[in-house]
Amino acid sequence: MTLSATETDGTVELRSEGHLLARYRADTEESKPGFDTLALPDGADEPSENLTLWAPHDHSWHLGAFFCPKLVDGINCWESELMAGQDKLHGYAEHERADVRASDGAVTIEQDATWKRSDGGVLLADDREITVYEPADGGYFLDWEQTLTAVGGRRNLSSETLHGHYSGLSLRFARALTDGRVLLPGETEAGTTTPPRAVSGPAARWCDYTGKLDGRPGPSEAWRAGVAMFDHPENGSEPVNWFIMTEPFGFLAANPTWGTVRTLDEGESVTWRWGMWVHGGEPGENELDAAYERYRTEEM
Repeated sequence: MTLSATETDGTVELRSEGHLLARYRADTEESKPGFDTLALPDGADEPSENLTLWAPHDHSWHLGAFFCPKLVDGINCWESELMAGQDKLHGYAEHERADVRASDGAVTIEQDATWKRSDGGVLLADDREITVYEPADGGYFLDWEQTLTAVGGRRNLSSETLHGHYSGLSLRFARALTDGRVLLPGETEAGTTTPPRAVSGPAARWCDYTGKLDGRPGPSEAWRAGVAMFDHPENGSEPVNWFIMTEPFGFLAANPTWGTVRTLDEGESVTWRWGMWVHGGEPGENELDAAYERYRTEEM
């Protein structure tokens, strides 16, 4: 097994062939945990190139690859850094514990966190299990299972505001990947991808975002890489809605509360499961269908 993991002060580093592959900040000073690094593995054109962006100056609450319920009982858990700077009520995730275990060809991170109000109230228990699989053929899979439980009363999860429908499992892409190609299965169109309030949110079992990489010398065509995100069948018969932006930056989110409110009675839980395929190159629909099938059947 070439995939290894170390945990130091709440940060988990995963390495493959000695190179940093992924880094997960379970315990962070920012408002929510997430991956500040999802890098390309050996076999890709630019191994070790990080495809995510953590706390960019334009949106400091975009934390690489992360999960966030945008609104809980109307409380903003998304733009927490912005709200805190304005001394306004907001929500945030507080780390409780994280365990790391290695198995044959994979590393699993289990984390417990609590979503709280900035005035001290408790909103949700957050239990997540994230498995990163050993790279193969210039790419690798992640499986992200997320459970939220209402604490202290009934909780309403939603995402609709004047600024758009972003929520759920989210990924802010590195700046080089801006204006990327978006591909969904079959005849599904990406629809409007900018500005945020106009994003149309197509529904599909998978969505791929691929962009250009810096670093290739000469006049040849740029190298390409990206991330495909998968909606697991366990989430329900209807596919998830995707929030997609290509300008002024690349962003992709699987939003399970698009156009709806999910109400949890006290003690009630909801579990969602999504996958990611971090890949080099620009895969076509057949290759993406095959990757989704591998994820769906757990042959990663």
